[in-house]
Amino acid sequence: MLTLAPGAPFHLQHGWFDSWSAAFGVTEQVGGVTMVRERVGVGPLALPRLRSATNPHSVRFDIAPDAPLDDDLPRRLLAAARGGVVRIDYLDAEARLLGAARDWVTTHRVSIGAHALSPVADCRSGYPAWLARRSKRIRQRLRTGEAMLIGQRGMRFEVRRDVAPDLLPRLFALERAGWKGRAGTAIADDRATGTFYTLLAARAAAAGALRLALLWEGERLVAFEYGVLGGRRLFLLKVAYDEELADYSPGYLTAALHVAACCDDPAIDWYDKLGNGMTPAPYKLRFADGCDTLYRVTLYPRGPLGAAWQTADAARARAKAWRDARRAAA
Repeated sequence: MLTLAPGAPFHLQHGWFDSWSAAFGVTEQVGGVTMVRERVGVGPLALPRLRSATNPHSVRFDIAPDAPLDDDLPRRLLAAARGGVVRIDYLDAEARLLGAARDWVTTHRVSIGAHALSPVADCRSGYPAWLARRSKRIRQRLRTGEAMLIGQRGMRFEVRRDVAPDLLPRLFALERAGWKGRAGTAIADDRATGTFYTLLAARAAAAGALRLALLWEGERLVAFEYGVLGGRRLFLLKVAYDEELADYSPGYLTAALHVAACCDDPAIDWYDKLGNGMTPAPYKLRFADGCDTLYRVTLYPRGPLGAAWQTADAARARAKAWRDARRAAA
C-alpha cells in the first residue's frame, strides 16, 4: 500500500492502485513507482517487461508526489525488469516521471512519444462560456433534449458522491444494454473490470473523490457518467445511456448537465473525457475545448537485445501513426 502526503490526487493514492491491483494484477514498488511485471511474446521468445500499473481503464500516471525521484531510478527500473524493457504510460506534460525521463536520454536508451490524446473541457470560465463554445448544432441538440426529457417527461439530474448498495449494478446493466454489451466490452462482461469499478467507487467515495452523474425518469436510470476526481480534474471513466431514447440525446444532455455541475464546483477546473489512443472518439471532441497529450516512456536495456527491441517498437509506432492518420482522414 502506498503512503502519500495528505492532499495527493486520488489517482496516485493507494485507493486507486489497490483497486487496480485487486482487479488486474499484483503491483510492486520500484523507487516509488507502481509497476507490474509481465512477459511479452517477441517472435518465439517470451521476454520480461516491467510496465506501469496502467491499462485502458487508467487516467494519468506518475510517481507519488511525496516520493523522492532518485537519479538512479532508471538503473533500478532496469534491474527490476531483469533484462527486459520498462514501459510507463499515461504521463501528462507535467508528470515528474516525464521530466526525469527527458534527462535519462543522456545516459540510457530511452524513447519518449505521444501515447494518447485526452479531450478536456475547461470549467474555469463557467457553464455559459463553455456552452457558447459549442457548435450551433450541439447547442440545438441540447436544447431539444432538455425540452423533451426534462421539460416534457420530467426527468431529473443529480450528481452523487456516494454509492447506494444497488446503484452500481444498475449502472453496469444500463451500459451492458447498449452497444458495449453487444460488442462484449461492457463492465459487466469482464469480471476483472467489474471488480475494478466496484472497488474504485467505494474507495473514491470514502475519499470524497467519486462523482456519479445520473439522469432519472422516476426510478428508471436513463443515463450516467462515472467520474473520479484527481487533483482539480474530473476524470470520466465510464458513460452510458438508454438507447431507446437516443433521438433525444440523453447522453449528451447528461454530459452537458455534468459540465455545468463541474463549473459550479470550486474543486474542479477540468472535465476530462479521457482517451487511450491518438484518435479520440468524435463525441468526446464535441464537448472538449482541447486535447491534452499523454506520453509513453520506454526504457531499454543495454546491448543488442535492447537495440533490437527499440527498433521493433519504432517500426510499430510508425505503422500505428500511419493507421491513425488514415483513420482520422476517413
